[in-house]
Amino acid sequence: MLKNSNIKPITGTFMNMLISDTGINNNGLREWEKDFRFIKAVGMDTLFIIRTEIEQNGVRLSAEDPRSTTWQEDASILDMTFRLAEENGIDIYLGGPQNITNLHLGDWKKEVDDNKRYYDRTVAKYGNFKCFKGLYVTLEALPWHFNFLDICAEVLEYMRANFPEKKTFMSPGFSNLRGDMSSYYTIEQWIDIYGRYFYERVAGLLDYCAPQDGIAAPACFYGEIQENGLKEWYTEVGRLFDRCGIELWSNVETFQRPFPGHGEPSGVFRQADYRTLYMKLAEASPLVKKIITYEYFSCLSPNTEWGSARRLLARYLEIIGKDPQMIDEYYGG
Repeated sequence: MLKNSNIKPITGTFMNMLISDTGINNNGLREWEKDFRFIKAVGMDTLFIIRTEIEQNGVRLSAEDPRSTTWQEDASILDMTFRLAEENGIDIYLGGPQNITNLHLGDWKKEVDDNKRYYDRTVAKYGNFKCFKGLYVTLEALPWHFNFLDICAEVLEYMRANFPEKKTFMSPGFSNLRGDMSSYYTIEQWIDIYGRYFYERVAGLLDYCAPQDGIAAPACFYGEIQENGLKEWYTEVGRLFDRCGIELWSNVETFQRPFPGHGEPSGVFRQADYRTLYMKLAEASPLVKKIITYEYFSCLSPNTEWGSARRLLARYLEIIGKDPQMIDEYYGG
């Protein structure tokens, strides 16, 4: 363990209800209750629901599907989430729909309209919960040819105009794909292009932004830690956000993308190596106001699919100076 490292703890997590790329947990109510109690105990006070409706190739999935619970207490997984967040004092930022067919057909205006109708409905439905503090722009990581910037800007405009009491949040990636979808922007290009065409455009509409830190290996040569570029990204993006009145957070991912040539499926994301997590926390901590993760329930919880998630959680607790014994206290040995 490096000495004198001022590590900020993770104080928020995404919740992925519909997409299983980071593993399926098949939680029942008791497992969900343990997860919610634990994240609160370890200092996570904010929950970001990444999306609650998705459509692809005509198939629609919903977090309000009544088959998503087998217990009587909650009509759906989304109802359960609001109830458990309220009981545990955890704030919710609600993400909306994503309709892939709209985008592939070039009908981005319909995508914006679907988002508007969705937020009208869900804010009315769940507005009585004190934990419901903000709205999350789900359509944040699309390439240029899907009118990504226009969709997100118009959704933010609608959120601010119609739900001014709700904070707004996004989590796009550092670098981002170019229009050719095979290469990435440099820091200078990203600051210039995304600054002019998006962040300056949404100044006053977007409260918080937590860039995904992406792939970064904890490089070390003969015992000497190597530069990885994250510090420069946080510094330059932070300057842009300061100009635009956006608070810089970090989305420190607790999963790792498959390494090419290792025989792993390209769309399956297992939990990260703890050395990578340590490195990314150390890089982000001095430069951001809040650290969140994608995501506790799939990559850190002892209830998740991947066997080493519990050990990653134990290593994380050691990193922030907590006793891993608390895992047994909440989840059992």
